[in-house]
Amino acid sequence: MIESVSSELTKFMYNWKARGVPKEITHEAKRLFLNQLKASVGATKTDAIKILNEQTKENENLEKSAKIIWLGRQTDLESAAIVNGALFEVLDFHDTYIPCYMHATSAVLPALMAVAEQREYSGFNFLESLALGIEVELAIASILMPTAYFRGYVPAGLTGSVGAAAACSILTDIGPEKTQNAISIAMCTSFGLYVSVGSMTLPYITGATARSGLNAFQLAEKGFDGPATAFEGEKGMLVTHSDENEKKINKVLSSMGKNWKILGQTYKTVPTETITHGPVELILKILNRSKGKDVKKIDFYVCPIVKDICDERMERFGTPESELTARFDLCFCVAAAWIRGKFTLEEMKEKAFKDDKILNLRNKINLIPDEGRKTFEGCSIEIEYLDGSKDSDNVDYFLGSPQNQMTDNQLSDLFSQSCKDFIDENQINTILKGLWNLDEEKNIKNLINQLKLN
Repeated sequence: MIESVSSELTKFMYNWKARGVPKEITHEAKRLFLNQLKASVGATKTDAIKILNEQTKENENLEKSAKIIWLGRQTDLESAAIVNGALFEVLDFHDTYIPCYMHATSAVLPALMAVAEQREYSGFNFLESLALGIEVELAIASILMPTAYFRGYVPAGLTGSVGAAAACSILTDIGPEKTQNAISIAMCTSFGLYVSVGSMTLPYITGATARSGLNAFQLAEKGFDGPATAFEGEKGMLVTHSDENEKKINKVLSSMGKNWKILGQTYKTVPTETITHGPVELILKILNRSKGKDVKKIDFYVCPIVKDICDERMERFGTPESELTARFDLCFCVAAAWIRGKFTLEEMKEKAFKDDKILNLRNKINLIPDEGRKTFEGCSIEIEYLDGSKDSDNVDYFLGSPQNQMTDNQLSDLFSQSCKDFIDENQINTILKGLWNLDEEKNIKNLINQLKLN
């Protein structure tokens, strides 16, 4: 019988800190860090980031400040966490833990970066803490989902602050009692509504969640307490945020350290949400053999929840009117990929979402629920051309999913491609070298200082 969820999570982290986190787990933390850097460099030009960045103030007291990456500004830790969190989220080019419909790294990493930079921790300590914080977050998410998501919460909004508080606490080794308090405080202050999708509020939620976890850690470090039963209590996180059975608690907690959830992350190869990756991968594959034929209609057979999500978006957004709504319109993304022959950040600019050719093709795309698909790593396609000919194809696991992982080299190449319009090749290579050797770095600031635009 567990004492409490917060105490069990605390024990898990301190046990593994004493034993040493397995190298394959810290290596995955490296990969996730690099993936977030890939996801954020292009975000510096978005309106959401410009506005959030303008809200921050320069901090001349360098001993009590952290860097907003890429933009090169020193500010207070809380502001850095907000802007960096939004940078990781706004392009939707980050990781996804598909079983919980969430982006697990985006809120944990900014809080941890701020503390690690300010206090000059080693790369090794940083990676261990990132891995442990994400694992705590995914444990909580695995208990709460899917009904918390169905209720209308942003999964990472609910759980990201818990992971961030846990990661900062174990990094600084504030002790089990204070760590448990940090986790409990974060559980009591979770937030984030999914209706925010398609607006600037979604990336703000990620940044604010990172700040919330950072604040929970800061308060606990000073002696602030939290309720021990913040998760499983009569009015705790479980019953107020989900409809899940409390029996899940023991099942999930007992598996921690045996089956590391961090190894189940999905990496994105194109800058849009995870449900779109299979369709985009297939449409580009079909396009290569279409020989310029005109399309009559395109049918995608998808996991039923994908159809439900897209129908709700179509009803709420209508035709895309911004980069943010275009990014969350699967049919638009697929049509843009077909017309443009690629899918990059440019395919969500105004020239694309106002392009009649793309919009006309968008209206010829149908999503058909496939009851045999339980998750959205895969889908199938049937396309009919105006000349009467047809073609079809299938992908069960798109590139980047856990069953079809990108290699380290592929991830490095994708980072390089994402950065090429923002920083020069020498800096790209310097960042990559520092990242892959981060476990040998004595001061995390040395890598963070490289994360700036030309």
